[in-house]
Amino acid sequence: MKWDIGIDLGTQSVRVAELKNGPTMSAPAALAFREGNRVPICAGEIAERLVGRTCQGVEVVYPLRDGVLENNLYAASLFQWLFKRSEAVGGRRRFGAMITCAPFARPVQREAMLTAAIDAGAAEAVLVRSDAAAAVGAGLDLNGPEAKLLVDVGAGKITCTLFTFGRVAAFGYLPYGVNRIDDRVRRILRSDYGYRVGKAAAEEIVHTLGSALPDKAPRDIIMHATGIAMKERMPVTFDVETKPVLDACEDVVAELCRLVGTVVDNAPEELSADLNDAGAVLTGGGAAMTELDRRLGQALGIPCRVADAPETCAIRGLWRIMENPAAYAAMLQDRQSRQVW
Repeated sequence: MKWDIGIDLGTQSVRVAELKNGPTMSAPAALAFREGNRVPICAGEIAERLVGRTCQGVEVVYPLRDGVLENNLYAASLFQWLFKRSEAVGGRRRFGAMITCAPFARPVQREAMLTAAIDAGAAEAVLVRSDAAAAVGAGLDLNGPEAKLLVDVGAGKITCTLFTFGRVAAFGYLPYGVNRIDDRVRRILRSDYGYRVGKAAAEEIVHTLGSALPDKAPRDIIMHATGIAMKERMPVTFDVETKPVLDACEDVVAELCRLVGTVVDNAPEELSADLNDAGAVLTGGGAAMTELDRRLGQALGIPCRVADAPETCAIRGLWRIMENPAAYAAMLQDRQSRQVW
């Protein structure tokens, strides 16, 4: 089967690659539904703009939650929207879709993901480990004998995988991603300071003031943010200091360091020795956190680096797998075809 389109579906964003054209589209994985209607009003960037601004009877949803499928009907609607916008699919009646999937997804969730792609119009669909796609996109040779350690820091999930000879030698994950930092910042500002901020504002605060090395982070930076004062119930502009943001980051970063350390400790001795030279590679949108690679390097005692354009590693790797799926057969998970009567 020739795979015409590849989809990297994440918790917050979705990216598309075409076999002939490579990566072609990146958009938020958001859908807006009107109450009682199963056809979305809009999707992508337009739907994301409605977050926090919806009127009565309208809801903005995401198919994935914490890296795994939450609603297959939402996924089918999103796939259908992507297929219509893809030049590789166009008006074709038969095409194959390759989709990334979290390595820790349960069988029922993987089957629901495949069913959603088939219901959206694909003749055949196959799932690929998201960490394998990210590793290939980061330039790692998974089929070589040397150990390759990949840390995928996403919005909804965090995985750590040790590859060798095209297979997984050790694996670990956290069932949440850097979105938890945003949620904790919002909770701290609400409970300790009396301000309510939106999701987009929390992301901007974490991106500006967050750091994986709180001891090295500057403490005299103040950021202006806009929110609602709970006491006056009025919109205000207030100052945000670095301390609450660093405290929110530290909890997730400490868990990430423990996760990677556990995976390395459980790996075979010879593979662990390879990491002294190869080190670890960070991918995913969360890999861009300030000083995260240095923090991991200090915790593990091995070199760590952030891949080029870490947020797009998975879709670039998925495109390479689409071009030569036989070379990465061990990384393919489940497959489903449309039944023809």
